[in-house]
Amino acid sequence: MIGFWFLLLWLLPTPPQALAIPPAQVTPTASPNQLSGHELLRIGEVHDQQEHWPETLTYYQLALSKFREKKQNQGIATTLVKIARVHERQGKLQEAHTSLQEAEQIFAQASDRSAHAEALLAMGRVAAQLGQRDESRDALTRAAALFTRVRNARGWNETMVQLGLLQVVEGSAEAGLRSLQQAAEEARTRRHVDQQFTATVALGDAHWLLGHIEDARTNYLDALTLAQTEHHLPFEGMLHLRLARLDRGKDSLTHRVALGKRALQIAQAIHDAAGEADAWSLLADLHRQLGQQTEAEEAEMRALAIYRSRELFVHGVR
Repeated sequence: MIGFWFLLLWLLPTPPQALAIPPAQVTPTASPNQLSGHELLRIGEVHDQQEHWPETLTYYQLALSKFREKKQNQGIATTLVKIARVHERQGKLQEAHTSLQEAEQIFAQASDRSAHAEALLAMGRVAAQLGQRDESRDALTRAAALFTRVRNARGWNETMVQLGLLQVVEGSAEAGLRSLQQAAEEARTRRHVDQQFTATVALGDAHWLLGHIEDARTNYLDALTLAQTEHHLPFEGMLHLRLARLDRGKDSLTHRVALGKRALQIAQAIHDAAGEADAWSLLADLHRQLGQQTEAEEAEMRALAIYRSRELFVHGVR
């Protein structure tokens, strides 16, 4: 059941990156050996923003070596968290976990509570994906406390969403739903649309996990209304997929196909390859249930082609 929980992960915001710098301004004119750890880290961040994973990891590793050489613990820990984030996006969860363990230990000895909280949040997220629930719960609980201490509302909200979903998965439904409701209300009070949307979708996911289909549908529709009001197509497309996945019996299959096609149109319009692949995959299943074998096979072939292309891209083969 924990695998379903990861449907939400792509929604969660990436920790703030350094300000974007045109590559021409950071491309080294000298050997990397002549650059400082901070300069190498900066170059890696540019590649990170552009999703050039091999180059990103190359410069992050060079920066890490420089920081280790100079015994600069803040630089070491910061770079380890960035490396972990890349590994996580590539699906290399154990490598991400190892980097975060070292980073968290360094931050625990330092005075930067905000950075420590971010590392704990990342640790909780990765540990959950590895099925290490006790470690995930401990890291997320500590992260929430630290974010509260430093008055970081964004970090606290993101942590509560992760923690709430984990609580539901572990069987603490009441506590999990309460955590998610708190996150949704807090984001609404701050008028932070992205986090309000994320928490509302998470409530839908939690109800879906608990078998509360109508409650899930209510939350998804609330989130869809918010996405449409804000003219946020990526969120809207994702919600059409969520709603199309809800099992409401054979009589609703045609309506679910229409929702899937709308999600497909949005994904294609905004060039969201992952969303397009998910839409094709869902449509393949729905067409098959309707007995439309030709349409099902075509949709399945399109989904597989995109998934294979995405796998090569994520692992750095372009």
